[in-house]
Amino acid sequence: MWRVELALTRIIGVKPAFMRPPYGNYNDLVRQASHIRNQSLVIWDFDSGDSTGSTVAQSEATYNQIVSSHTSTLLALNHETYETTAHTVLPYAISKLQGAGYKLVSLATCLGLPAYVSVGKPGTPDSSWKC
Repeated sequence: MWRVELALTRIIGVKPAFMRPPYGNYNDLVRQASHIRNQSLVIWDFDSGDSTGSTVAQSEATYNQIVSSHTSTLLALNHETYETTAHTVLPYAISKLQGAGYKLVSLATCLGLPAYVSVGKPGTPDSSWKC
């Protein structure tokens, strides 16, 4: 959590107001850490399956099922670091969800809360910046 937050602060000057615990795992210590950082914990209610090996066809079928269930809201978990998710599954999901009447908005917009705890100026790159 800390390294991602530090990178965002350095690179674009923002500190996010939300935190998704890795793998969706959290306990009292994680809750305490997010509280100290003034961040809200957020958990998805729909998983495309990309991180567990689902094929594009399987992920698309999962989106078809959720749209068919007529759920009123949806907070989907997708991983843009998977090329097939970014270039194939997400365009399919966006089209499918919009076609079913869903309004796609940011988490902050959905919850009516600010997206960032703080907004400042990006840092100046130096030797401590590493990928």
